[in-house]
Amino acid sequence: MNVRNAGEALYIACEMEKRAIRLYERALAVFADGPCHEAICAILADERNHLHQFTQMGAATPDFERAQLLSAQASQVLFSGGLTEAHRKGAFDSEANLYAYAAEEEAEAIQRYGEFAALLSGGAAAAFTAIQLEEKQHLLKLNDLLSQE
Repeated sequence: MNVRNAGEALYIACEMEKRAIRLYERALAVFADGPCHEAICAILADERNHLHQFTQMGAATPDFERAQLLSAQASQVLFSGGLTEAHRKGAFDSEANLYAYAAEEEAEAIQRYGEFAALLSGGAAAAFTAIQLEEKQHLLKLNDLLSQE
């Protein structure tokens, strides 16, 4: 992924979080009566908080053509198979499975954000480092919930 500045880095992070939010919102609709309802709600709240935080970090919208390219690239990073893939992996069979699935996706985000930070400098690197730290905290929370199952 070719990221040129902090605004683009934050734009990608926001798009990734939006995908996560859409997945968990759809999961609530499809698996409303399943064993994971409360866990899905909690994870969804975390993802919405991430989006809010990243937006507050001052993401400037890149020009329209560049935004489309970045959006297409971000869609291939996290939750690329969407709700169908998550269901196929058994993510909504139990809270433990959901936490494990979410943790796997968070680990991917941490790795990707770290790669971005290493490739960039200045504000863009700092933005991705901050985003990576936030995702690490979320992963710790998920792993803690998983260990309680």
